[in-house]
Amino acid sequence: MFFPAILFMLFFSAAMLSLWCVPQRGRMIWLPWWLFAGALTVCFYQGWMQPMALLWPGLLVAALWQLQRSGQDWWHYLLLTGVVVLSLALATHLLPGFSPIPVFAEQHYRNLDKACVAFVLLALLGSRMTQWAELRNAFSITWPFFVISPAVIFSLAWLLGGINESGFGIPQHFWLWAWGNLLVTCVAEELFFRGLLQRYLVTKWHDRRWGWQAALCLVSLLFGLVHIGGGMQFALLAAIAGLFYGGAYHLSGRIEIPILLHFFINLLYVVLRG
Repeated sequence: MFFPAILFMLFFSAAMLSLWCVPQRGRMIWLPWWLFAGALTVCFYQGWMQPMALLWPGLLVAALWQLQRSGQDWWHYLLLTGVVVLSLALATHLLPGFSPIPVFAEQHYRNLDKACVAFVLLALLGSRMTQWAELRNAFSITWPFFVISPAVIFSLAWLLGGINESGFGIPQHFWLWAWGNLLVTCVAEELFFRGLLQRYLVTKWHDRRWGWQAALCLVSLLFGLVHIGGGMQFALLAAIAGLFYGGAYHLSGRIEIPILLHFFINLLYVVLRG
């Protein structure tokens, strides 16, 4: 592992963690953005990011900022569409200007475009916990999800042949996988599917019978569909997992709970597959 990659990881980790640690009002509010700018500067210097790549997260920031201040008119829906399209395009590496970050040469790479989605959505989309008591209270409500969801998901995975007893083990460079999965993958996906789409649909359908249940099922289905690249079985497991993530989010009202649950399930999946 070489120094620029370590420097990027330090800047990005500090930016993400400071979003929870730094007060959300006052002069210190800009500290996470300066740390994120430091991570991008490393990427520019190393050639992992081209100047045009700044356009996409910049547009995402502008669209989200305006979306939260718009009324229920055509402009609001246009902004919402823009946020959804930009987030998906960045997370699936469809927009130009980004190169994979080689953490270990020809072994481990990290995608800066999805990292941009994780940071921007976390910084601008909803409130964050600032005290451990908040997390404890939310976990006291949702702890059964951490027991029931792995039992259901991995029982079904075993029945479908996705897990076998001989596959148990810790993969090489496990800590690098854990870092990227938690701070990039889980944060980006949960903020997008639960913090944006599910919350929006629940608010939109709050006066309808079965409104929040319909929102939960629809977003979980979409979550499964975006994982179709792993095969139909994987997409099915992802959709079922999405029901648990969305249920935990709806019950707790805190995005941190589905992020941790998502990471917990991914962690178990990687270890069981070896």
